[in-house]
Amino acid sequence: MKNILSIFFVLLYFSTFGQNYSIEWGELQRANGRMLYMLPNGEDEFYALRWSGGRLIGNYQVSKHNDLKAVGKGRIKLQAAQSVANFEGLRVIDGNLICFLSDVKEGKNTFYMQKYSNELIPEGGAVELASYSIEKGMKRGWFDIRMSSSEEFFAIVWEVPGRKNRNDVYGFKIFNTKMELINDGEYPLPFSSNLSKIHEHHISNNGEYFLAVTEYSEPERKRYFTNRLDYKSLHIFHIAEDGLQDFELRFKGNRVDALAMSSDTNGIFTITGLYGSRDDNAVTGIFHQLVNVETGSVLNEGFQEFDPEFIVQGWTDRQKRKANRRQNNGRGAPQLYNYSMRDAILMPDGSLVGTMEQYYVQVSTTTNGQTGQTTNTYFYYYNDIIAYKINSTGEFDWIKKIRKYQVSQNDGGPYSSYESFIDGGKVYFIFNDNVRNYSESAEFIDTDYLYTANYSKKRNVVAIAEIDLKTGESSRKTFFDRSEVEALAVPKLFDVNYEYGKMLLYTVWGRKEKIGVLNFKD
Repeated sequence: MKNILSIFFVLLYFSTFGQNYSIEWGELQRANGRMLYMLPNGEDEFYALRWSGGRLIGNYQVSKHNDLKAVGKGRIKLQAAQSVANFEGLRVIDGNLICFLSDVKEGKNTFYMQKYSNELIPEGGAVELASYSIEKGMKRGWFDIRMSSSEEFFAIVWEVPGRKNRNDVYGFKIFNTKMELINDGEYPLPFSSNLSKIHEHHISNNGEYFLAVTEYSEPERKRYFTNRLDYKSLHIFHIAEDGLQDFELRFKGNRVDALAMSSDTNGIFTITGLYGSRDDNAVTGIFHQLVNVETGSVLNEGFQEFDPEFIVQGWTDRQKRKANRRQNNGRGAPQLYNYSMRDAILMPDGSLVGTMEQYYVQVSTTTNGQTGQTTNTYFYYYNDIIAYKINSTGEFDWIKKIRKYQVSQNDGGPYSSYESFIDGGKVYFIFNDNVRNYSESAEFIDTDYLYTANYSKKRNVVAIAEIDLKTGESSRKTFFDRSEVEALAVPKLFDVNYEYGKMLLYTVWGRKEKIGVLNFKD
């Protein structure tokens, strides 16, 4: 009986707003390698991909899980066309586990797929899906895998860096889940490689391909000690039946910083993100634009500038005084920096919910006075979350900031960042925090001072914050802590499955791990 009970236990969370969630945990057990990601396959089944070994020598291991119990294990075979291949990714397509590989040989980079059986054994040989030529003197380039939000289509995309007077080239092939080719193409960018940047690839639920590219120009005045280019415009390329469409988006003279793309099945394309002045790197506010793909016309657009109170929300008195001195000395008003878009989700009613996070890296260099040897220390910051909602008429309903402060060094921030999901008319955020930010009744203490997220057994806690999609009202409290789960949460490895209303949770401590499932259903 004791062994049966150790397999799992259930931890319940009761929201003060009436929403009940449960987490079912598997047992704490030895981890067979470093977890890379988890892939849901149906309601109660998932695959886990791990790296087993050191930084240079090791192998990819995959395990199959049902009801949080491992039911199979296999090793990824890195071989294609009788040659050693490079691992490109693992996906579940139409219920099948597919491994993607690439190999450079005889002046060509080739992309393959390898199907695995239910017993996690390769079935047949690797099948070629795409390839491109690598001419002498060209860089190798890279492949990527993108899926539509409905997971009914997936794309193989590739980018080949240009050289000298040749521009960058991008290509794609789109397949449905039956492995039928839907669309393909390969095009050079119409800009010099040093004057453009590819932001994002997007596959619609109709199997259409979009590419976001920023175009830059050489600065009119030479800048010393910096190689920053001048922002020119943002281009959205769409491959239509009659050829390549180029939607050039000029946002009232503003610079687009970070963006996310989404689309529906009616030919309406949405782009949203951050904008700022062309003259500096600060973020001014949030924009969105709806475009009719067929006609290329802008149906709706909006800009919402951050107000001063929102910008300094959560700043300490010292930070506010410093910002005021800068402003009084003519060096500009308080501003936000270093935000990255995370999600842009189209809701059934035509509204859009966007989320972003402040992320940056600082490097501290120290020099040994005796040897002259220098040492770099990298600090990884994952701070405040900004969430917003744009209604179906294109107006901003609300913009909210969820304060958090997460910093670590020389590790990439494995326990930092957050995962989110939408359910029951609310958007939820789960992240590691410090128990000193909460009262004895588990409620968030909303003061200007925020304690840094802590990962010790005594101070660590996992927080859950929620925002009502209709009103914008927010709440935050503790969810669970390390002492309860006996491990640390790794939100970067959480995975949301909207089809079945579940979120996979991953926690780790030392060489042991525990996987859980949060059940939700709108």
